[in-house]
Amino acid sequence: MNQMETTFWNEYLDSLPTKYVPSSYFVEASPAGDLSTTDGLIALYLSGKKSAGSSLVEDFETMGDPLPKEGIYWIILDGKSEPKLIVKTIKTEIHQFKNVPEHVAIAEGEGDSSLEYWKKVHIEFFGPYLASWNIKNIDEAHVITEFFEVVWK
Repeated sequence: MNQMETTFWNEYLDSLPTKYVPSSYFVEASPAGDLSTTDGLIALYLSGKKSAGSSLVEDFETMGDPLPKEGIYWIILDGKSEPKLIVKTIKTEIHQFKNVPEHVAIAEGEGDSSLEYWKKVHIEFFGPYLASWNIKNIDEAHVITEFFEVVWK
């Protein structure tokens, strides 16, 4: 984390009563999507409409990164790469792309929150990277969805 992100994280920790300060934690800082869409996604988080985000398992595997899990904190950066809120992963689910349930689309809160919209947008977003993740058919890819709670804004 850079100095601005560290300060933001420490402000969150300082706001907690001592008994609620996590004894151990993993914190990542990233935009809520790509930099062109992150501000709109932040607005959805702040309004309460967005409480989840999805990635492809194959992306994590290709990079050699561990899969997200319950208890991870994310500092969400805006379009200027400045911290705007902190979310905590409270649950994860993995589904094949073709079997993603409607509640994932609803929790992501984008567009009309339909599964049809969710699939269209995610095909467009993941499409350029599929070959690098050795995915020939996106329907067979594995989606990991993180469900969040906003803990600091």
